[in-house]
Amino acid sequence: MSPSEQRSLSDRRQRPTPVLSRYWLRGRRRGGRRDHERWNIYVDRYSRGEWACVLGLLLLTAIDGLWTWAHLLRGVPEANPLLAWAWEQGGIAGFLTAKFAITVSALFVLLLHVRFRWTRRLLPLALVVYTALLAVHGLTELAIAQR
Repeated sequence: MSPSEQRSLSDRRQRPTPVLSRYWLRGRRRGGRRDHERWNIYVDRYSRGEWACVLGLLLLTAIDGLWTWAHLLRGVPEANPLLAWAWEQGGIAGFLTAKFAITVSALFVLLLHVRFRWTRRLLPLALVVYTALLAVHGLTELAIAQR
């Protein structure tokens, strides 16, 4: 029997990978197989750089959450109405739970769509913007410490 005859009839490479396939994170599809499948595709596995961006954003969220908590304890109001409500209703546990639930949900969607043209270009920009936000937190801390 030739190799092409040995293949099973359900060769999944004949159709695009769905948003969430049963092979997600354990399959072998890391990219498109044809020239026109470079952008706007879903994959089973992600590159180290893609994971680094997503995990970097998660780390920055943790740092931002702790700094925001410090500001909230000083009486500085939370600018995000949803997180302000979580702070009022649940204190630090409610605030951090809401912050991480929102962030992890958004990062999940970003990771799924990381091979889409705009996501791929803007994901590193999100790291830069979030780093700038943390720089503002740091400058605020310095200003408070110098009083």
